[in-house]
Amino acid sequence: MSPGRLGSGRRASITADRCGGVETVAPYSVASATPSCGSGGWGAANRASPMGAAAYGIPLKDQPLLVGAPRKMPCWVITSTIALLNKLQLVLLLCNTIADARKAVPMPLDEVSRLRILTAPGGAFPLAQVDLGHGPLGVFDRDPRTMRDAFLATAAHADRIALVYQDRHWTYQDQWDTVVALAHALQGLGVVKGDRVGIAMRNYPEFVFTFWAAQVIGAVVVPYNGWLRTRELADVVAESRPVVLVADRERIALLAEEDLAASGVRTVVAVRCDETPAARVDVVGFGALVAGAGDVAAPPDVEVAPGDPSTIMFTSGTTAKPKGAIHTHRNHSASLLNKLIRAMRIEPATSDGPHEILPPAPSTKVVTFPFFHIAGLNTLYTAAYSGHCLVLMYKWNADDAVRLVETERANELAGPPFVIQTFLEAAVGHDLDSLRVIGMGGSAAPTKVIAAVAERFGDRVTPRTGYGLTETTSGVVSISAADFAEHPDSVGRPLPTAEVAILGEEGQQLGVDEEGEIAIRGPQVVAGYLGTPDAAEFRDGWFRTGDLGKIDDAGLIYIVGRLKDTVIRGGENIQCAEVEAVLNAHPDVVEAAALGAPHPKLGEELVAVVRLRPGSRLDAEALRAFAAGRLAAFKVPVRIALIDDALPRTSSGKVVKRDIPRTLSLGDLLQPTAG
Repeated sequence: MSPGRLGSGRRASITADRCGGVETVAPYSVASATPSCGSGGWGAANRASPMGAAAYGIPLKDQPLLVGAPRKMPCWVITSTIALLNKLQLVLLLCNTIADARKAVPMPLDEVSRLRILTAPGGAFPLAQVDLGHGPLGVFDRDPRTMRDAFLATAAHADRIALVYQDRHWTYQDQWDTVVALAHALQGLGVVKGDRVGIAMRNYPEFVFTFWAAQVIGAVVVPYNGWLRTRELADVVAESRPVVLVADRERIALLAEEDLAASGVRTVVAVRCDETPAARVDVVGFGALVAGAGDVAAPPDVEVAPGDPSTIMFTSGTTAKPKGAIHTHRNHSASLLNKLIRAMRIEPATSDGPHEILPPAPSTKVVTFPFFHIAGLNTLYTAAYSGHCLVLMYKWNADDAVRLVETERANELAGPPFVIQTFLEAAVGHDLDSLRVIGMGGSAAPTKVIAAVAERFGDRVTPRTGYGLTETTSGVVSISAADFAEHPDSVGRPLPTAEVAILGEEGQQLGVDEEGEIAIRGPQVVAGYLGTPDAAEFRDGWFRTGDLGKIDDAGLIYIVGRLKDTVIRGGENIQCAEVEAVLNAHPDVVEAAALGAPHPKLGEELVAVVRLRPGSRLDAEALRAFAAGRLAAFKVPVRIALIDDALPRTSSGKVVKRDIPRTLSLGDLLQPTAG
């Protein structure tokens, strides 16, 4: 601190002194002079004053001398002036001390300021304007630009642990070796750039290896929902036509009698099968396939571009028929970087100095989302690029999750709200001091779950949620920490490359706090669906989500409902039309309506109202069994009400579901299930 900072224009000095063994900097003070002012004198007054120099550590002999004092000034004037000057100088010192402290201590940044710094020209995540067909979009102008690039970057952290499954650990070097060998082996099976490789299995390490091996050679990965039954799985395989299907024992058993060759499948790669399973095409074991590649150190040399297709992920559309969203490498790269930028650390050196931008600290994450969901797949490749460790589970079990957090010293866990709620219940009596982040997604996060995280962990654990869809390549909106605590009913603000609008019935953009359909555009939004490139959901570069929402004056987004007739059960989307089609297929059913009922843990559960033909003896449990043979378990209604009267309909014949509880006296059907 320079003397000039005091602003007095007078010579000044500071002397360091030892006070109780601690070196302190004493404040400035007027020094002692001895004018003729009676017995007290100027010097005596300065020594006696509690604001004097000696009281703040400056030895009197070192005090600067104030010269030119009048010799016949009354003593009370002199002593008062000295005291006033000392007070003024102390105030100046305190101001300077505070200024220096503020300069030395990093100034906290809000989320908007963080993102502005990171995306500025010359920053860590610079944005460029690129026209992808419907006007310019903000696109990250940095690597990785493809998923192949993202995998190659993992060589930088070869010694870190990449995966944990059932007490076995794989380093990034182990993962590299397996992926490189598998990439060569897939080429040996005839897979070329643009071919599709299907994956149908649980969250095994082999899922991770297969995903990366296909990305490295420019093949398109098609993950299939592990909940699907035989007919559902066979249908999506037939639509996507993979040349190779990598599947576990359970999925291969489901397809054992299917004509996979007619669906384009040439080879099935069997994962974790003790014996070669039966299938109507060639079958090879995963381990044998990798070993057969020999000793290879580098991946095949294949040129992959940002606009090339990377994955096809099936999601239920508004017509109830599963739709394959086609993701490019650019889509996944934008999603990866949007998630990475959220985790970047910024530490300003001083209030007027440069900001220090640091990568996320290495983290260990317990994975609960299946990799066949976009949230799970996004976690897979974002973690790998960042050098994080993923702890995989055979299936969700809250007690197992608590054990894994403890034994693996996990820092993060994310899942649908019901998963987090059961985790919190199982965590009672456990310290879990390594945990730092709990994320919620897949469905709206109930306020009580957010409050329970805060009550259980306090400020040590940051809650986080967001909003995204398969078509937006995972989250495009995010909220966490203080913002989340203050606005628990919000899903947050858009991430850097996402544009969000609220549209009215005529497609016009609505204003602040006006409710309408949420529309999204950006480089992470897919161009369309497999087989239906002109789908109505994609118009003028915007994706119409079918969700209803609003944006407040602070830019926070809120989900208020859905246009789509969909029930979200524990993060799984259930299209009511699909369930109704199965129920209506029963010969005793005249008409059926499926709808959602509140559930304390799952968010929603599926129930149904069915009118039977006169004289039918069919009961609700028999109808549930009929549905269970044709639908995934999570799609089967938990309760079915059998009625005699017709369902309420509009003049055009559409069922008015909101009127069902009132007109048919079925209010109990929609009552929340006891927790």
